[in-house]
Amino acid sequence: MALTYSNFSTFAEVVTWYERTKPLRGADNKDKNIRPIGDRARKWERIVKINDNCYALSDGHHYGDDVFRCWYRNADYEPTLKDMAFYAPIVWRKHKDGTETVTLRNGTGPGLHTSRYQFLWRHTPNGLGFTAGNRDGKQYITVKNGTPYDKIFLAKGTTVPKPVWDEVQRELAKSTRGRHVPRWLGWQRVKDDGVALTFKRTDKGWEFVSGGKPVPIPPRKRVMTATKDKLMPHIKEFREWLTAIAPLMPMRDYQYERQLRESMMDWIKETTGKSVNVWSITQVMDATLSREIITNPEHPMRMQLAYTAVRDTDFLYPCDTEEDVKVIKTRFNRWVNKQLGLIKEVKE
Repeated sequence: MALTYSNFSTFAEVVTWYERTKPLRGADNKDKNIRPIGDRARKWERIVKINDNCYALSDGHHYGDDVFRCWYRNADYEPTLKDMAFYAPIVWRKHKDGTETVTLRNGTGPGLHTSRYQFLWRHTPNGLGFTAGNRDGKQYITVKNGTPYDKIFLAKGTTVPKPVWDEVQRELAKSTRGRHVPRWLGWQRVKDDGVALTFKRTDKGWEFVSGGKPVPIPPRKRVMTATKDKLMPHIKEFREWLTAIAPLMPMRDYQYERQLRESMMDWIKETTGKSVNVWSITQVMDATLSREIITNPEHPMRMQLAYTAVRDTDFLYPCDTEEDVKVIKTRFNRWVNKQLGLIKEVKE
């Protein structure tokens, strides 16, 4: 299956390509009107006619695709052409006044959308470009209106179809019961997120029309100094104890790590009455438990916390110089801040 590219400049070119592309035949494709945009083996990458004045270039497996569907959870959802026009990565339109626009959309959801990025890179119209930030992990549409390129942020979508939204709300009502909404569900919205970018074709090239969101500014992280100051005597004591005990810990022995995990499972069962299968010590070593352990030298899970510290900070790294000692102390300090939940995000 070859990765193909298109370089449409006008709405008419899209229409011509659609009309010249024969629908796929065969029992699996019957009555589906699948017209691949390039390699016919990659049939999920196709041109979809919404109406005479609107065509979508679809990469498949997104909300709105009624042939190559994505996972709708348990929702009773049937995609429509209107949904296709909303969720497809590239949508060409010809308006009553004769103007032509193209709308580009990122993937939906906070995760990586590699196939969407690749599709946009290969099929953005002539004069527009797609780029994924090498450093900031964000995606942009570039417009050649002089030098240098204008770069417009292409945010990820948050809108889901209403049936999907309703199903998510039902699940949340059952699972959270008013508690914190899980991050992997909390991003979803039923209203138009407004993130798609629309450009109008002019004699001079492409002109930005509407859509998009500002580039998000990540919250700054601050150490909760007041809380840390109260814990500091215990932190110093734990570090001194760790310095003595760490060289004796067989960190490369899988059986030793397994023994620590099994001891933790037994302790959880004794203290809570719950049987759990701990696949990693970190799995249950949250900030609350870590603070409880570090403030109690006799805590039965103290060795488990020590193991976590040595593993995450490379505490046994040979220290031949003062600089090496500073590096280990810095790593330990970062681990303490994270493990004890001493970092808060501050939006500015």
